[in-house]
Amino acid sequence: MDVDQELTILEDGIRRLKIEYEIFFNGGAKRLPYDLRWRVESLIKKYSDFGKMSSAQRFRYNTLVAKFQSYSDLWRRMVKSKEEGRPACITVPAADAEASIEIQGQASGDRMICQLVCSDPEAEEEKLQNLFKSLVEAKRECGEKPETLQFQTFKKFLAEKTAKLKDQFKCESVCYVISVEAGKVKLTAKGKI
Repeated sequence: MDVDQELTILEDGIRRLKIEYEIFFNGGAKRLPYDLRWRVESLIKKYSDFGKMSSAQRFRYNTLVAKFQSYSDLWRRMVKSKEEGRPACITVPAADAEASIEIQGQASGDRMICQLVCSDPEAEEEKLQNLFKSLVEAKRECGEKPETLQFQTFKKFLAEKTAKLKDQFKCESVCYVISVEAGKVKLTAKGKI
């Protein structure tokens, strides 16, 4: 097998590992995907000192490793939250670590409630329902009256906002964050490449 084929296998392994972790965090699997993660880490180690790569292959390898490291850090934090009994509300682990740290750093004394990366609101209704539930809960905790909120209105708003941000920033998906700042619930959106 040549290097390009192995890199394609590595890329596919990272993609499948991401899906397996999503399944685990959403309650569809009882144990973490250790076997698949071991295979991906073995491929990464195999090519870490491999000197016979072209510049394009080395660039592709480094990009895949960076992606894997970013996911690994996110998964580690989510496993820690789950072990501590806190709800791991990040429904799609596609947000990079810097964004999460930046959001948490801004909220001195305040807190981030939930984060969701959405690319197609029409096809991701279950994720939107989880985000909506988190928003309603956060509003109740802050003494606001969420009874006026309707899921269909919220879904329509997110569909329009996602389409607008994707078009405006030429991005593939949008990251929505629900946070509590100065005793008020705040929903922010940011384009993600």
